[in-house]
Amino acid sequence: MTAPEQQTFAQRIVLTTVIVIAVLLILAIIGWALGPDEAQGQAREQSIEPSLMLTLPPTKWDAKLLELDRQALDAAYVKKVEQLFDVFVREGLSTDEGIMKGHAQAQRAYLKGQRAIEIKEKILEERAREQNK
Repeated sequence: MTAPEQQTFAQRIVLTTVIVIAVLLILAIIGWALGPDEAQGQAREQSIEPSLMLTLPPTKWDAKLLELDRQALDAAYVKKVEQLFDVFVREGLSTDEGIMKGHAQAQRAYLKGQRAIEIKEKILEERAREQNK
């Protein structure tokens, strides 16, 4: 191999291309060996576990608040889906991709909310058991 100063322009381009391809192949092999990050990212995105759970001190209104949370979650979901369909009908969109993505997002949010309510419900049940002991 000759020094870069002694190579022609075409030889430099070929050498640079070979180096870039080699680096990309090495990175691809490393990525393949470590596992599919994209699939893991999608799995995390589709997770319905709430990412943050705030637990307040117990009060006598906990059961009522839980019921109001359920009602609010249901109402918010229905309102969002109605909004999506309203935009779809009013705008006469050429594709339904946006509404489908919005609907899926609303469903994921609803499922996360339901899971958070279930967790709160279990916490309240545990508190009630502890008080009865």
